[in-house]
Amino acid sequence: MATQPIETMTALKCQSCNAPLTVSPDDVILVCGYCGFTTTVEGEKVENHFALEPTLSAGEIRDMVTEWVGRGGKARVTESHLRFVPFWVESMHAFTSYQGYKEHRETEYYTDSQGKRRSRTKIEYEPIQGQFDENRSVNVLCRRGATFYSLGELDKALNVTKRGIQPFDYNAITAVEEKPLFLNSELTDDDAYEIAETYIAQDHRSRADSRATKIWDCHSRINKTGSYLLHVPHWLVRYQFGTETYRVGIDGHTKKILKGEVPISASYRATMFVLSLIGVLIGTIGTYLVALLLAPDYSFLSLALVVIGLAIGVVATRNSFKIHAEKRG
Repeated sequence: MATQPIETMTALKCQSCNAPLTVSPDDVILVCGYCGFTTTVEGEKVENHFALEPTLSAGEIRDMVTEWVGRGGKARVTESHLRFVPFWVESMHAFTSYQGYKEHRETEYYTDSQGKRRSRTKIEYEPIQGQFDENRSVNVLCRRGATFYSLGELDKALNVTKRGIQPFDYNAITAVEEKPLFLNSELTDDDAYEIAETYIAQDHRSRADSRATKIWDCHSRINKTGSYLLHVPHWLVRYQFGTETYRVGIDGHTKKILKGEVPISASYRATMFVLSLIGVLIGTIGTYLVALLLAPDYSFLSLALVVIGLAIGVVATRNSFKIHAEKRG
């Protein structure tokens, strides 16, 4: 099937159920939101497609977030969106050999011809060589330049949770969420492999650099051993507490809160405001008194008080205006 022009791609239909597909110009792999059929934009079916099945319903999300926030159960969930985030999981065998040297410095003391004790630095160079030989798996987010709340935490959690992956099953997913949202992939398998290969090579180089003062030769040989497309469920929840709105990111498979914003109490902000005033007093009145009581030689103490006072004032003032803090689940 020939690739359709960009301007007509939004008119594509699913080959399996004939439903319209939501497509953007950068999408290269499409998932039908009505039946789950997955193809490339050229129309080739994607076979190596897996998913972490969702385990939370919208109702459970409300109870979970309310309990997590606490504060007397006054948090009110206003929005909760489940979306399946695509990753390419690239497996490879990586071998890297490196050579360099490690510098050792030692101070030694000696007596010169005039009988004076002196010191000098003795430098020795130890040859360093080694290798890394390992099988690696790298998760590559399939959205170019994408960012959303708790993305980093979702990526880290995936290294553990992907042991529970199953072949992509649209019926199993819709049994939990009636209208799931699948994000299309903007990367081909080859695109993702290039990213993963670069990541591994840079990681090996960084590890080699940490073992030596200087690496003069570092060569990596990386071979692909497999790959698959993986959709991971992620809940983005917004809740209201008082007049403010806060966000929570949840791993839809493990039920773990990845990261969330929690309200800061008025008493905490009041305390920070008082501390900001104390900081100003230390930086002004305190400095003036020190300048009167101490000799000019001790003027550095005045400067130190100014710095400390300003630091306390700036930090406390900033915190006094904060309406939320972040915490992990």
